[in-house]
Amino acid sequence: MNEKGYRCYLEENNKREVRRTYIPIKDLAASDRKLEELLSKEWMWFLLPNNCANFAEEILQAGGANAGLYSNCPRLETFR
Repeated sequence: MNEKGYRCYLEENNKREVRRTYIPIKDLAASDRKLEELLSKEWMWFLLPNNCANFAEEILQAGGANAGLYSNCPRLETFR
């Protein structure tokens, strides 16, 4: 999704961006493959551990990013 599409999504769904953090991804192709893999199967949203933060973590970490989000309970928050 490009920036224009993202802004449209926020507006149409009455959402707002709280914070944006730059996370370097070493292997974009691996990250893309993980995204496609996760989107190709039914995702079970059990609150914990399968939530939207965990979904994003899996994609980022597949690309070699060392990032997580303790405040939303997934694995390893490494940025503040």
